Amino acid sequence: MTRRLLATLAFGLTLAAGFALGTIGRSPADTQAQAADTDIPTIPSTAAIFVAVNAQDTSDAERHLYPAPQTALQIADSLGLSEGQRAQLRQLQHDTDAEIAALGRRLVAEERRLARAFADNNIEATRVDALTARISALDGRIRALRLRSHLAARDALTPDQLLRFASLRGYDSAPDNEREDDLLR
Repeated sequence: MTRRLLATLAFGLTLAAGFALGTIGRSPADTQAQAADTDIPTIPSTAAIFVAVNAQDTSDAERHLYPAPQTALQIADSLGLSEGQRAQLRQLQHDTDAEIAALGRRLVAEERRLARAFADNNIEATRVDALTARISALDGRIRALRLRSHLAARDALTPDQLLRFASLRGYDSAPDNEREDDLLR
């Protein structure tokens, strides 16, 4: 059940990122026409969609009582979140999604720059290194941003809510004293 919920969450975040990046809803003809107009090689739209979601990071963070804002909002009633907590988590999710979308657009531009360098036969090892380093740095920033949202979401919840979160998500197999130790960190 937990894996199914995580998969659904990852899919939902993927769709949200895709819409935010403007990659979903375009036909291949639109993408090709845009590439022809801008003289930039076509990068598959899935590259932009999947960059913001790392299900393993989410799973690991949540297992250790660092919920994703969106996950906490999905089970807000069961957690007993106040309106203030809900508003705080919604704002956190909105801000995170906006920053990820901006970084995602930059990432796609760098991927296009790399593809263009190969298409133009204007590439050498040092340029590959520089371009892929920029791509990796952007990817790392996106990942860190997503994980920092887990930290902020945890801060928005009370210790009792975090214990309820663990129970609802099936993460309460650890002894109670271990869970309480996690809350004190």
